[in-house]
Amino acid sequence: MHDDATLRQIEAADPTANTWLSANAGSGKTRVLTNRVARLLLTGVSPQNILCLTYTKAAASEMQNRLFGTLGDWAMKPEGALRKELEKLGETDTGDLSRARRLFAAAIETPGGLKIQTIHSFCAAILRRFPLEAGVSPQFQEIDERSAKLLQADVLDAMALGPERAALEGLARFYTEADFTALTAEIVRRRGGFAGAVAEAEIWGWFDLAPGFGEAEVPEIAFEGSERALIQRAGPILAGQSPTMQTLAATLANLNFDAPGRADLDALFEAFLYKGTAGAMAAAKTKSVPTKKAAEALGATLGPFHDFMERVARAREAELALDAARKTLALHRFARPFVAEYETRKQ
Repeated sequence: MHDDATLRQIEAADPTANTWLSANAGSGKTRVLTNRVARLLLTGVSPQNILCLTYTKAAASEMQNRLFGTLGDWAMKPEGALRKELEKLGETDTGDLSRARRLFAAAIETPGGLKIQTIHSFCAAILRRFPLEAGVSPQFQEIDERSAKLLQADVLDAMALGPERAALEGLARFYTEADFTALTAEIVRRRGGFAGAVAEAEIWGWFDLAPGFGEAEVPEIAFEGSERALIQRAGPILAGQSPTMQTLAATLANLNFDAPGRADLDALFEAFLYKGTAGAMAAAKTKSVPTKKAAEALGATLGPFHDFMERVARAREAELALDAARKTLALHRFARPFVAEYETRKQ
């Protein structure tokens, strides 16, 4: 008798069925796959005609060890014990045990060994069989993770001492030295996206920014020219309200309406906007600023006041978009020569 879990594993190991197996770690997936291969061999499938692919070398090694262990055990088991073992697998025809005993030798003698390998090594084997069609050298070697990191570091060193130094320094403004290891690895993985040059105007368009938009244009989004008169009306009203509104009134009174700059924007961002993730601020506090009592006191001035707050929010959004666009531009200016040098050194 088998419990439900065992029966499901036997069904999954049935080589006559197409099976998609999903289970948690440690639940017996490797055993099921090993049993499936063993049952394929029992049906007469030649070992060289079976292909098993895994994600990692460790998984491939474990599966191969388990399979050889199972087949070797069958070769040595007494007849009664072997018959019970095969019945546990789900094999109903256990009359001829000699085939099961010969499987270990057949697997050992298979030319090239059992094909239990990683997806990576399988693809490399195909490329070696068809180097001309794939456009690779027949003597190529797969680069391992450690070698790839060393190669990426060598390329960075070469860029730091060569004509692409400016591209490296441009990206370094946005990333720490520790970030570069992960960043360059990701660039290599996505290197197809950096094959062609991308113009600044195109990148600005990705972020809904006009060509040439810069820091000087950010205040123009918030300040349209009517703010001085607005604050002259609203300021005295806010100054007569709660301490919080009095602080807001003082902040607004200190704004430079003639030539608003960085300090003015920062003061408005702090006063008018909610703080988001990682300090990003874009949503206006129109539901809480001004307070209910102050809003009633503002009367008809409340609408223009909230409009001003919304313009400040749009200015912050544009500033965040500009920062993202500059990072993206720096990334593309760096990645293109980095990938080219990486590919050259990798050959």
